[in-house]
Amino acid sequence: MVALGSHQVPASAGRPEEDAVLRRSIIMVALLLAVVLGSGCDQPLSAPKPPEAGVPLLILERTGGIAGFQDKLVIGYGGEYYLTRSGQKERIGALSPDRLAELETWAQGFAPLTLRFEDNPSGPDNLIQQLVWTGLGTGAADKGQQQEMLAWAVNLLDELSLQ
Repeated sequence: MVALGSHQVPASAGRPEEDAVLRRSIIMVALLLAVVLGSGCDQPLSAPKPPEAGVPLLILERTGGIAGFQDKLVIGYGGEYYLTRSGQKERIGALSPDRLAELETWAQGFAPLTLRFEDNPSGPDNLIQQLVWTGLGTGAADKGQQQEMLAWAVNLLDELSLQ
């Protein structure tokens, strides 16, 4: 009898080819476990890598209101943007270095969040502003920082619309 784990298997059980395959399988599993369990030891966690250019970091949508807004601004991690105004005017470009630097600081500091503001919920001419943020940070933006991010995005939308 040969001990295999907690089971006793007759030494003559199986054919030699099957026994060789079983031994190789056991050795491979043991090696794989050793690699998996040993690979993460004593290694620092790496910082998350930013997504490729073109992946949205910030999406601002402004709809409704007395002016009948229908605006959308999408900004990627690389600073590229896509803007539509009133569902018609389209603009594609890149942020200025100053704007990009500010955005990158927020991207590294703030965790993902979604903000939605309505000025007259369920009423006439309700202005809806929604900001979707997919930052890489771990910090939660407080109310003041959230307002700053929204104001920054709305100002940028208006600024880019005038160009």
